[in-house]
Amino acid sequence: MDLSLNLNGFGDKPLIQIADLKEGGKYSKEEVEGRNKLATLYRLVDLFHWSQAIYNHISLRLPGEGKHEILINPFGLLYREITASSLVKITTDGRIIDSGSTPLGINQAGYILHTAIHEAFPEIKCVLHVHTSIGAAVASMECGLLPITQGKLS
Repeated sequence: MDLSLNLNGFGDKPLIQIADLKEGGKYSKEEVEGRNKLATLYRLVDLFHWSQAIYNHISLRLPGEGKHEILINPFGLLYREITASSLVKITTDGRIIDSGSTPLGINQAGYILHTAIHEAFPEIKCVLHVHTSIGAAVASMECGLLPITQGKLS
């Protein structure tokens, strides 16, 4: 019986641990959980080939009443390189609270898009912005996305 792990999509690069934060560190339990989940989502997006080098973004609103803080990727890491500790914590007014484990900053265009959505829709916890080849193809068509499915017709 073959029990080998299929890592298609990750190439021959060594895997980098996602949940790399130690318990009892500087982050709350809720923030560590959010960081782990968000870093995992970055890896899944990469695994499905939905990332475009460093030009996509996923953000997570941190829990807390009246809190206006999000986690977002540092600008310069590939999705397969993102870990819980590398995520940047930033306020929706642009102040970096925690730059994570890298010296990298954030992508300003990504920050502007994500904070606008998080501020306009406080019920939204996570924003995913990707550039898939299929999405680019549909967006390039003059007709755009056609309502041809049964669900779209009702």
